[in-house]
Parts: sequence; C-alpha cells; structure tokens
Amino acid sequence: NQTGLEEMILKLDAAGIPIFLKTADNAAHIYFTQELMKESGVPHVLVYRRAATRDDDVPDYSLPPAEAAVKHWERHLSYFPPELDPSLVWLETVNEVDKNRADWMAEFALETAKLALRDGYRWAAFGWSSGEPEPFHWESPKMLEFLRFVAEHPDQLAIALHEYSYERDEADRWYPYLIGRFQHLFEICDAHGIPRPTVLITEWGWEYNRIPESVNQAMEDVMWADRLYSAYPEVKGAAIWFLGGRFGNIH
Repeated sequence: NQTGLEEMILKLDAAGIPIFLKTADNAAHIYFTQELMKESGVPHVLVYRRAATRDDDVPDYSLPPAEAAVKHWERHLSYFPPELDPSLVWLETVNEVDKNRADWMAEFALETAKLALRDGYRWAAFGWSSGEPEPFHWESPKMLEFLRFVAEHPDQLAIALHEYSYERDEADRWYPYLIGRFQHLFEICDAHGIPRPTVLITEWGWEYNRIPESVNQAMEDVMWADRLYSAYPEVKGAAIWFLGGRFGNIH
C-alpha cells in the first residue's frame, strides 16, 4: 500500500535516481515529489489525471473533434490542482478511449496538444488500453499528422499507453502484443521518418485485481520489463498498477 512511499521517494531523490509516479485525483504525492525535484534537480517523471467520473476519461464523441477537445480541455483545467506546476507535471485528460474512433481521436488529440502548448502544460495523449490500438491505427494520415506534431515537442507532448500482461504469472506470455506493444508505434514512426515520440506507460501490471503470489516472481517480471523499457530512451517509465483501494485489494 502507500505506507512508506514518501520515504522511498526521499531516498531515491537523495540518491539522484528518477522515479515515475502517476496519480489519479489525489495530488498529494505528486506535489511532494514536485517540490523535492525543484530542490534536487532530479528529473522525476510525474503524471496527474482526474478520474472522478467517466466524463473525465472520455471526450464527447458526438461533437466535432476540435469542439470536443476545447470542451474537454476546459473541463480538466478547471479541476487541475493549483499547487501542481504544469511545466513539471504531465497531465492526462483521456483514458482508455475507443480505438475504433482512432481517426476522430487523432484530430481531437492534435487540437488538445495545441491547447496544451498554448497554456503551458505538458500533455499525454490517449491512455490506450493494453493491446490497443491496432498497429494500422497509427498509420492513418490524421494520426501521422498528430505523431509528427508530438515529435516536434518531446518535452511537452507524449503518448500515454497502458501495458498489462493479463496473466498473473506470465508477464511476457503475450509479448510484444500486450507488454511491449509500444514497439509497434516506434516501428511505424521509423517507417514514416517520424522521430520517436516521448512515451509514458501510465499503467503497467499483470491483471486489474491480481498480482503474482510470489514476490520473487513479481520482481523478476518487473526487472524483465525494466530491461525492455530501458532500451528505449523515449520511454520515460512505467507506473505499476496500483496503490489505491478496490480491485480485489490489489494494493
């Protein structure tokens, strides 16, 4: 659970080791780490998302994408914790959106990205579910236009992905179709001459309500994933699901 989390953050910060921390609704640990980072200069990666209702996660698909982007962006700005520094904290505004609306989402994301840059925020797009989207969804003209725009602003815009194994005891069973799926995105960017975008794995794990029974097995899986992601400097880290309540007391 969250017991000892701040102590761990303090020790890693003191050792100059960056952490990757994602929180939803509660900004306390993000703020704590943000203030440490201002003093130490350690480049921690911090991600905040409001997740109180489904309207926070999913834009209004019935609207034109640009109109939906403005409406959704204004909603999230109104809830953004004032103590957080938008130049240091990544903001996620969508979560596990409909992959079958990939073109609509590409237009929505491009408009949202422009709003984020205008307002001085760091923004991460999509939060696709594990196993999504399909590789061809990255190759539509509208999505490629968005990826080019993201690649031009690697410190301010990013792609947020979720990678779960859906297997409690075999994290690598469906590699690279679940964990490791980010590589499809990079392959497509390479094929189209687009610099690889910044990627944030904002949810990572086994199942939504179970983790390996063996601590040793869990740590072997974590180290395997660490080696995978560490080979790609564009991937800034992964947030292990999860230290909140519910979901079979996974915390």
